Amino acid sequence: MSTSPEEPALPLIIVHAEAAASAGRRVSDLLEAAGARPREAQHLLTVIEASAVEGAHAEVTEDTQVPAGSSDKFGEGWLGAVQAVTSRLTHIADRTVRQARATAAAPKSPPAVSSPPPRRSPTAVDAVGEEQVHRVLEAAERIFVSLTGHTGYDRDLSEEILTVVLKCVGAEQQDGNVRQLEAFAEANRECLVQLYARYGPGGTSEDECRCYLTHQPESVVVCERLDTVPMWLAGVWNDEIDSVLALERFTEHWEFG
Repeated sequence: MSTSPEEPALPLIIVHAEAAASAGRRVSDLLEAAGARPREAQHLLTVIEASAVEGAHAEVTEDTQVPAGSSDKFGEGWLGAVQAVTSRLTHIADRTVRQARATAAAPKSPPAVSSPPPRRSPTAVDAVGEEQVHRVLEAAERIFVSLTGHTGYDRDLSEEILTVVLKCVGAEQQDGNVRQLEAFAEANRECLVQLYARYGPGGTSEDECRCYLTHQPESVVVCERLDTVPMWLAGVWNDEIDSVLALERFTEHWEFG
């Protein structure tokens, strides 16, 4: 879905990343000086980040008063927007805590909590080879079948979709994509179980006609990309796959369901 020139741009929040990184290092140093292990310090900082998101969620939740004099239709849209924002903030806070728990539970490793490496934009790829598609699909199938027991999916469709979806994996990350997918599935296993139990094969709200992705193994990859690069995923999907609504509905199931 392309944004028309007439639509106003969304306001941006300017984050003072350098100051935040410096503050994070300072707090980590103080915690380590007090006897905390580096991983424990990182876990505590991540939980604080989640708490900040939760605070924003609480403020937005309170803003349910529709402006005076608004029409019923405007009021419905207002409340719908508040619900969408609060649901998204809830998802971000929960995801942050899950990642913190996964980090804390991971095997000990030497790297200490220090200045994070400078963020670089991933290098886009023009096309993804068949071998890479098959590798990722095999991993996605293992995960999907272990969670659902369902094997009646369309493998040709899976390959077709992954050929597009894997374009929003940077060139530097393609080789490690299977490991990244497996780590994501392990950290988010409970959420994936709930997703498929509700919307997947035999689920309580199953509707394959409206959202076929919940019955396909590549949905695991889509979930991982939604949590990592949602805008990039939407861009490649909308450019190359006809069923735009399928991704929109699946995104709602994953983030708000």
